[in-house]
Amino acid sequence: MSDLPTVTPPDWSDVKRVLVIVAHPDDADFICAGTAVQMARQGLEVTYMVLTNGDKGNHNPEITRNQLIAMRKIEQRKAAELCGVKEVLFMGEEDGFLQSTRAIRKRVTREIRRIRPELVISTNPDRYFVGDGYINHPDHRNAGLVAIEAIFPAADNPMFYPDMADEGYHPHKIKYLYVHGHEQPTLRVDITADIETKIEAILSHHSQFSDPEGAKKRWRETWGEEQEDGSVRYFESFKVMKFG
Repeated sequence: MSDLPTVTPPDWSDVKRVLVIVAHPDDADFICAGTAVQMARQGLEVTYMVLTNGDKGNHNPEITRNQLIAMRKIEQRKAAELCGVKEVLFMGEEDGFLQSTRAIRKRVTREIRRIRPELVISTNPDRYFVGDGYINHPDHRNAGLVAIEAIFPAADNPMFYPDMADEGYHPHKIKYLYVHGHEQPTLRVDITADIETKIEAILSHHSQFSDPEGAKKRWRETWGEEQEDGSVRYFESFKVMKFG
């Protein structure tokens, strides 16, 4: 516990717009739903960008690929609404095969220039393993890579995609990048007051859970951190990158 950063209320006074870039429907809710709730409550405009269509996210042979894609969009929109998220963008890349291609980097860069977020939240492109029993999904890693490579060097450089200026999308430099899943987080957001909303948002993804009550119990046990006074608190942690 002593190696973790001190918990202080985050200062978002110079942030108006936030863009969360993730691989799959439900990823944003797992990594930052509590933080998104707090941001929205403070008046920040939060947008979720889901890079893949989530068409591999179920083992039920009775569900077709197109049915699952449609289902997961509905689930993600409901979860986002619970968290006060303004907009959800579905980029439609194939689940399981996300790569940082020139095409997707250009599309993400366009959205960064359109939305003009001061803060972007995404996943750690270098995180291959979680704990002792989980291999991180390659799409999670590559979502972080897509985000980072769109932010720099592309989004704020007019030499990249000059045609976007004709659409009204001019270069934009973000102020902050929050990286989830980093081994050395520098910010811990206390989401204890919003843990039930986070859980409800995640469980909005009905296609992902056969035992929601069991999952709920497991998350509370796994995510909770007992304090010296015996209370249990919940946090979302990020490595914060700041750009001048």
